[in-house]
Amino acid sequence: MTRLVGVFLVVAVLLTGCSVFGAAPSPTTTYTDTQGQQITVDWVDYPADAGVDGEVLLGRADQTRLEPEARELVGDLRAAITDASGLAMASTEAEREWFKSENWFPSGGNGYGGESLLITLNCCDFTTNAAPGRAQWQSVLDAASEVTVAAGLGPLVLEQDSPAMRADPEWSQSYRDQYCNLEGGECWVWRASVYDGVQWVSFTIENVALDPTGVAATEAEKFDRPLDSIMFSYGATVVRSGKSNDYARAIQPFLGLVQPASTTSD
Repeated sequence: MTRLVGVFLVVAVLLTGCSVFGAAPSPTTTYTDTQGQQITVDWVDYPADAGVDGEVLLGRADQTRLEPEARELVGDLRAAITDASGLAMASTEAEREWFKSENWFPSGGNGYGGESLLITLNCCDFTTNAAPGRAQWQSVLDAASEVTVAAGLGPLVLEQDSPAMRADPEWSQSYRDQYCNLEGGECWVWRASVYDGVQWVSFTIENVALDPTGVAATEAEKFDRPLDSIMFSYGATVVRSGKSNDYARAIQPFLGLVQPASTTSD
């Protein structure tokens, strides 16, 4: 894909405009392109959401075209986990309802006072009514990861091994004290996830009865949650139906630019 914006010789982020009712003005970015032209873009026109790499969405399935891709991924995950664990997975809602309007959440604003053309799907939750023995957990996770890798998302990463947790020793220690207090520092719950900028999968396998403190089992019984299970869910953020061409045009001036922090809470 050819970028409209190539090598930037000068980049400056400027705040312009007037504050309205106390709201911060949208930021602008001014740069000089490789032809020596000075370009200024106003982030109020950014068609994605603040913090989202809008370039990743180019060429990907939009809201209308996502369903076949999503159903294939979810079906493959369900089959792989069932084969590896020997446990059947049931959907928490009827499959015909996965893509109903109630599961789609339009982005209100883009975080800079403008309109976002994105929409988010949360659907397709599966769970078992038991978990395999602790020795099988790695093979179950590996089977699920093979599916996400084949689909182009990459491998599922355990929460306790995530870059964010590794960068925060205090958080990591607190997590391990609470969930990894079995012999040898093994965890009685594994949470893993993967996100490719468009689709994500969240995976959990747990047996709260293994928690030596008994606190987790008490909480599970209190809220009528299963003591042991495997769960996964799927979601995606894509371009709204009928907006792919508008999105492709609107994102061009922003390709390659460093995003400023959001200025509105929409």
